[in-house]
Amino acid sequence: MDGQGEQATAAYVLPDPQLRTYDRGLGTLRVEGEIEGYLASIVGKMRFPSAQVWPWFVVVWIDGTKGDPFEDYGPHWWTVRELNAGYLQHYGRSVTSGQRFFGKRFAGSVAGPPRRFEFEWLPRAEAASKWQELGLVDTDF
Repeated sequence: MDGQGEQATAAYVLPDPQLRTYDRGLGTLRVEGEIEGYLASIVGKMRFPSAQVWPWFVVVWIDGTKGDPFEDYGPHWWTVRELNAGYLQHYGRSVTSGQRFFGKRFAGSVAGPPRRFEFEWLPRAEAASKWQELGLVDTDF
């Protein structure tokens, strides 16, 4: 394995071990400078297999729809690693699809295509205000 591959799979050292920026944090998700949504996060504590911070995330698209929550944890911290580098590799907005099966209609959602979003944290006061505007609550995570 080359040095770059080893670095990509190595444990990530958190610049802030408590992830304070991530606790009730909110940042913008942009593509080519245009806001497509927001990434909200909260931080809990994992107790097993080890005591460590445990961030949860949810994407809120520009139209107000919310994606499914997802988590991150060490030692690799894939999502935190990306956010600290200023981007998020994630799926685009889900689309609702419907099918008929024996005369009944079933609806579901299909994840959008993989995208690379530019990411930037909002200042704490602006994030708190935007949380209210977006209707975010802890049960979203």
